[in-house]
Amino acid sequence: MKIWTILQRQSIKTKMVLAFLSVSILSVLLSGVFSNLYYSRAAEKEFFNVSSEAINRLNYHLDYYYNQLQQSTLSLIQNDVVQDWLRSESDANADIQNVEKELRRYLALNYSEIQGMFLISKSHKAVSMSQSFAKPSLISGEPWIKLPLSPVIRIIPTHTAGYEGADGRQVISVLLPIFDKESLDLIGTLMIDISLHELDQSFKSSQLGGSATLFILADDDRIVYHPNEAWNGLPKQQTGLATLQIPDHEMASLQRFQGTDYLIASARSQVTGWRTVSLVRFDEMAVGISSARFSVILALGVITLLIVMIVPLLSNRFVNPILRLMSLMRQVGKGDLSVQTKSVPGQDELQQLFYSFNQMVQRLDELVASNTSLQFKEMQAELRQKQALIKALQNQINPHLLYNTLGIIKSIAYLEKVPAIERMARNLADVYRYTAYFSEMEVFLKDELEQLRKYLEIVHIRFPKHFQSQFFINEKFLQCRVVKLILQPIVENAVKYAIEQRGGEGVVIVSAYQDKEDLIIEVADNGPGIDETELHRIEGLLRQISAKLDQDYGDHDSLGIPNVHARLVLKYGGEYGVKITTFAGRGTVVSLRIPLYPEQYRTTG
Repeated sequence: MKIWTILQRQSIKTKMVLAFLSVSILSVLLSGVFSNLYYSRAAEKEFFNVSSEAINRLNYHLDYYYNQLQQSTLSLIQNDVVQDWLRSESDANADIQNVEKELRRYLALNYSEIQGMFLISKSHKAVSMSQSFAKPSLISGEPWIKLPLSPVIRIIPTHTAGYEGADGRQVISVLLPIFDKESLDLIGTLMIDISLHELDQSFKSSQLGGSATLFILADDDRIVYHPNEAWNGLPKQQTGLATLQIPDHEMASLQRFQGTDYLIASARSQVTGWRTVSLVRFDEMAVGISSARFSVILALGVITLLIVMIVPLLSNRFVNPILRLMSLMRQVGKGDLSVQTKSVPGQDELQQLFYSFNQMVQRLDELVASNTSLQFKEMQAELRQKQALIKALQNQINPHLLYNTLGIIKSIAYLEKVPAIERMARNLADVYRYTAYFSEMEVFLKDELEQLRKYLEIVHIRFPKHFQSQFFINEKFLQCRVVKLILQPIVENAVKYAIEQRGGEGVVIVSAYQDKEDLIIEVADNGPGIDETELHRIEGLLRQISAKLDQDYGDHDSLGIPNVHARLVLKYGGEYGVKITTFAGRGTVVSLRIPLYPEQYRTTG
């Protein structure tokens, strides 16, 4: 609040400089924010695309490796020597040596990264490439020794092998099921320990950036592989990655990790279900952000310098004339209406302001002198205009009724030659005479209903078989005075859009009831209802009329509901008029609200 008070005391020149400077700084800062946001999102998207490609390539390579490993062992696990030992679980040295020989032969012909191979029977007896490897005391601590047989391949995450020959190396154990090739029963497991050499080579060949790190997490968040070998086999919470949140969805994540912003992405292997994670420093992927920030700072400095130098010079041209005009306005405020400012030819706002000031001073004295008289004349003119507008709206009643009825009379006279012609002609004459006679702006409701019945009788003659009309009006309302000709346009609309479209099959019901101090007259039909778009258009027009009736409304071709609503609003006020309720496929109800005792609302004229 104190700053605002200080600003109010400053000159226009100072305010203009501060305004220009504030807007410029805000614009530059917003540009910087949006640029930073754009570059950040672009960097995240680029990182996700690159990392997804690298991760998926790694997962594919590893999945392919495990599948190939399984395929390569088929000849071994179907070997007769292996099958016979698993069936018999013989303790004979000759049988065990034959199995060891087959295991060593497979190892010599296949994968050099295999650290150990064990053939495990249903009773958990184990045979290795060398019998000394499979001593119970040496393999009792291995995570796979107590596992039950399983018909599916299983992969145990990184752990340290403790048996002889493994030399305490970190390995991944792959457990392959062995089935009896004759009975297809599950008879054993082939366990293969694989060193991390294959993973290490694959990950080192995938480069995402100078600071990029790729690692694998098992389902239990144990680290399967990480360039930091000391972390392999440990739970993530026991390593420096404890605070890192690994995304498990198909998008990159920007996180603050160890004081630096990192982009993180992950993807799951289809074979192992493990997550391969990529971790790259954000500034390495978003090199354009630094350039954008520098550009924003440079632009802000240049704009600030230009504003401070140029705006004061430009403001003098605008401020000095305003100061002169302010001095003259003070004189006018003291009652001196003889002051004039020197007019300067031109079309800019200040020149127009000087000209308007002179015109204002010349007219001000006249306006003050004639203000009271003018207000009275305007009230009379407004009253006359309202009455004239009411008549103009009533004169807009569509001759559609006359033309249609004449066509009906001609058709009946030519085809039927029935006495109905006389009745139709008589009713038509009465209705048209009632429509065209404007000596009274208000009539009794019973007169309005009488003319409506004559119109509906014409409709009954036109549609003699299926059309019905019903009136439910309490006699106590018949002496209520209403604006003339408000029901016939509404009923005509119902006939035109609800009855004619169905070949005359339908019903029109006219009813009335009291709502506090108001009378509600309803016209209902069982037609198709009003389209939602058309209903919104009509309701919008009715709201506009209620708020402020257009003075040129009488020149429009608007008929029916808007016409009636406009006349009711003009006569009784904005709280009265027409309301529409429609039911798709079932019909429409048009309600007219008027004062039950309208004498208190009626104007003279």
